[in-house]
Amino acid sequence: MGGMGAIFWREARLAWAGGGGPAGPAAFFLAAITLAPLAIGPDPDLLASAGPGLMAFAALLSVLQSAERLYGDDFVDGTLDLYALLPIGLPLLSLAKTLGQGVATLWPLPVIALLGGLMYGVPLVSSLMLAASLAAAIPALVLLAGFAGALAAGVRRSGLLIALIATPLMVPVLIFAAGAGRAGFEGDERALANLGLTAAISLGTIALAPFGIAGAIRSRLG
Repeated sequence: MGGMGAIFWREARLAWAGGGGPAGPAAFFLAAITLAPLAIGPDPDLLASAGPGLMAFAALLSVLQSAERLYGDDFVDGTLDLYALLPIGLPLLSLAKTLGQGVATLWPLPVIALLGGLMYGVPLVSSLMLAASLAAAIPALVLLAGFAGALAAGVRRSGLLIALIATPLMVPVLIFAAGAGRAGFEGDERALANLGLTAAISLGTIALAPFGIAGAIRSRLG
């Protein structure tokens, strides 16, 4: 566990030092949800109804922003070769590494989603549900992006390839996360069920994705 903690905090520090921490994803997410009303119009009911889906899509794009650097840089400088020799094992290492960067860069998104929901005219309780569903979805989104990033490690201009791999995998969790926010706005009792399904998908991803990432790393290292 000590090795996992060291890798987790190393990735968090690198995310702050090299990529500005949460500034990039947070600014992108904020810009996306702020500019969306220009496209769909100022109607409050429409904004409140479309808000959860818009924020889920903005979260997906924010996660993909940093996925290319997650394993690509370590592949180029040889760090992945050293990681493969550590006794901690690649599955646990990849879990700590991916979540370390995810926590460091994406923690403001639920807070911004809460404020964005209020800006769209969503009631406070429903906005809290939206923020909670996004927070529950982030572990799954980060790990799935990490899996795609590991598969594309070493590929030049891999951003498009990562998006093509990760986006279909992320769609189910985004559907339930957006569904929780929308059901909360409509007063539908399925809001908690959707939130629970979002959390369940994230827990399942935490349990399974590290093995997929480890296999992808081994395939890239040959």
